[in-house]
Amino acid sequence: MKLSLTNPKISINIGNMIPRLLEKRIGEKLTTKKILIVLGARQVGKTTLLNSIKNKFYSQKKVLYLNCDVEEDKKIINTTSLIELKKLNKNVDLLIIDEAQRLDNPGLTLKIIYDNLNIKIITTGSSSFELKNKLSDSLTGRYLDFILYPFSFKEVQAEISNVEKTIIYGFYPEVFLIKKNEDKILLLNKIIESYLFKDILSFQRVRNFQALKDLLTAVAYQIGSEVNENELASRLKIDRKTIVSYLDILEKSFIIKRLYPYSKNPRREIGRRYKIYFIDLGLRNALIGDFNDFNLRKDSGVIWENFIVIEKIKSLENRGELKDIFFWRSYAGAEIDLIEKSKTTAKLSAFEIKYKIEKISRGAREFLKKYPMPVKIININNYSKFIT
Repeated sequence: MKLSLTNPKISINIGNMIPRLLEKRIGEKLTTKKILIVLGARQVGKTTLLNSIKNKFYSQKKVLYLNCDVEEDKKIINTTSLIELKKLNKNVDLLIIDEAQRLDNPGLTLKIIYDNLNIKIITTGSSSFELKNKLSDSLTGRYLDFILYPFSFKEVQAEISNVEKTIIYGFYPEVFLIKKNEDKILLLNKIIESYLFKDILSFQRVRNFQALKDLLTAVAYQIGSEVNENELASRLKIDRKTIVSYLDILEKSFIIKRLYPYSKNPRREIGRRYKIYFIDLGLRNALIGDFNDFNLRKDSGVIWENFIVIEKIKSLENRGELKDIFFWRSYAGAEIDLIEKSKTTAKLSAFEIKYKIEKISRGAREFLKKYPMPVKIININNYSKFIT
């Protein structure tokens, strides 16, 4: 088969593309030997990002792009034969492998190329669970990974006139760029049915589509609250082990994010339960079938909390900041919404997330008795700086 070293499969108009902040971090690593892996859910713009990188950094070089969702492309690269891989990558400067988790043994294939060919490799995956399992120990020390989320607030801030309206439909690129709300809703439902669950159902551990969807819908009603796995199992009539397994897969497929409690003294503070937030609130609202205006909703407070938490996570990833985030809650019920901890200095910062409230809560006052540090309120008046 004669291969073209151009990129006809990617047809996005780069001139009209909203720049992605993660591109800078990836661009800085192109001079390293390491394989670069871009992880993220389907439809968040991974292919468009790769095309931008190709045009910006490799416009005068030879690039081979293969999409493993396309059977013909998958067959070409799905080998561990050094002879075949050398033949395939002859004269190639940059090899891009989209959706590499589709390969039978991506770890070994990439290792052979890395060890024997002097080319740059960028690969993507829509499931960190599936791809990283297949990479196993083959690529230890040979790769750097990045997570591409839906648009961050900072990336599209100039396009937003009403943040409360925007977060109802979320930040998936195509959804964000559509003008009509009806079309946004149709696309969100298509993403849920045709893209997200398509990957999840490919896992051998997921056999019951309806149970998975029921679980995801159930946690959609519980964003910002601590999850009780036994209660979910009883309500959905699914055993607890399956609940735990499905939530793990949903997180590693970039649909939800679990936030765990921070504690220096596990005996006095809750240390096992976690909260669940949705990476994209548009998907969350599509699951529960509620796109009512922000100010008319009973759940506006937890929607605002979800928005701030996830945008903070996006901001840390886009900048490559070495910080972990938690929440804090005592057995007495006192709570702080967000704790930031530096991985390098162990410094803590505490934040309460409120839509309009200006004063710290009783929970914050309890926290201050144990941890002598300021608690800052993040609300509609000052949120922008915090998440950008």
